[in-house]
Amino acid sequence: MTPKQLTEMVAGCIGVPAERALRVAHRLRDAGILPKGGPGQAPDFGRADAITLLVAVASGATLRTVAERTSSLLETTPGGANVSGAPLSIPRNAEIQLAILANMAAHGALDGLTLEIVHGWPEISLVWADGKVQRFQAAGSIANHQPSHQARVATTIPGPAFAKFIKEADHG
Repeated sequence: MTPKQLTEMVAGCIGVPAERALRVAHRLRDAGILPKGGPGQAPDFGRADAITLLVAVASGATLRTVAERTSSLLETTPGGANVSGAPLSIPRNAEIQLAILANMAAHGALDGLTLEIVHGWPEISLVWADGKVQRFQAAGSIANHQPSHQARVATTIPGPAFAKFIKEADHG
């Protein structure tokens, strides 16, 4: 899919202007996080690139800090734990967990799930319908604790909206 298609999909999913998503995509491309494309050819984005851009735009980071913030969000671990010796059934980081959710979304809806991407610190939360919350936080942080006295502000993405986004990305 083209950069324009991807940025319009991200904008539609989380309700931001497509221009904002395009500027974020350019910053991520310049930082080497998104593909650059070839001479005279636009980059071709895949599902993982779409998820990366969605997280970046949802992070609320400034253009100057969006690449660093996106990397730190995708590197968060379950509960901030060191999972290097954990069984392979435990996702190593949020990027892997989002890829797993994307596979689930490609084959059905994600009813009963809400994703939260926190603006003030690296945290991605999965809020399930039964009230359980799975937090991905910076490695070494205190599990399920807010690392700041500031108010917790997050972009929320309902599971069905994420599923629709993934299906559009796969067919884009």
